[in-house]
Amino acid sequence: MGQLCNYDRMANDQCRDYGCGIKMSAREIHALEIIGNHPGRNTTELAELAGLQKGTFSKLVRRLEDWGLVRRYQNKENRKEVFFLLTPLGRQAYDGHYAFHERTSPATYEYFHHYTKEEQASILNFIHHYTQYLKEYI
Repeated sequence: MGQLCNYDRMANDQCRDYGCGIKMSAREIHALEIIGNHPGRNTTELAELAGLQKGTFSKLVRRLEDWGLVRRYQNKENRKEVFFLLTPLGRQAYDGHYAFHERTSPATYEYFHHYTKEEQASILNFIHHYTQYLKEYI
């Protein structure tokens, strides 16, 4: 499990340009994806959707703002809550991220296609339980 986690961390630390001229880690592009998929959600809700602590998510979003990929805004009725929108450059990265998965997903699916539905369910069940264990451990 340790090796799996280490390789996952290394894979997630690799930075890619998703078509906007900015190299981003998996964490950064997935934070951008969550913002794009869930407009009108506040920072706390977005962090929860990302499975990250609010402070960690806020740091990622600040970086995305600095790069011109997202813009923050507030509602007139509630000035305390902060919301985010993708900028045109952010939308370009968002679309590029989906194009990246369209190109790479077939090879990924092919790599794992030999598992039966039952084996896949067992693997996903294990991953879910291990994730819960780590969440409680932390």
